[in-house]
Amino acid sequence: MRRLLGLALLCLAVAACGGSGGGRLSRTEYARQADAICARYSQAIDALGRPKSLAELAKFTDDAVPIAQRAVDDARKLRPPEDEQTLAARWNAENQKVVDALAKLGAAARRNDESAAKAALAAGDTANTNANDLGRQLGMDACTKA
Repeated sequence: MRRLLGLALLCLAVAACGGSGGGRLSRTEYARQADAICARYSQAIDALGRPKSLAELAKFTDDAVPIAQRAVDDARKLRPPEDEQTLAARWNAENQKVVDALAKLGAAARRNDESAAKAALAAGDTANTNANDLGRQLGMDACTKA
């Protein structure tokens, strides 16, 4: 059960922030804005509480996935420095994989399918580790905590 909760907490790493405007952000501003949103979305997910059973895990993911997806969507709106565009795109892609794994975890929990839950956990763990590494390379702090 502890491992199942691990993926649920992975979505805390999924982050970004909304941003608009035509200009690109500096490296520092990109990281600062992403970290601010990581903190905001992490707070929203923390407010959901911690599931203690598969049934609670399914409900948790039903609530957490849309929050995490909004974070990824907001991250894609940011305009990183041109020389970090590829790295930022990879970061966004890994965060999307975390959200997808979280959704699969919820589906597995609803079916009481331990094998599928373990597969979702493995995929989510890998994507989360990758996202954290990329976030550090992009100068982020709050987005690399989970």
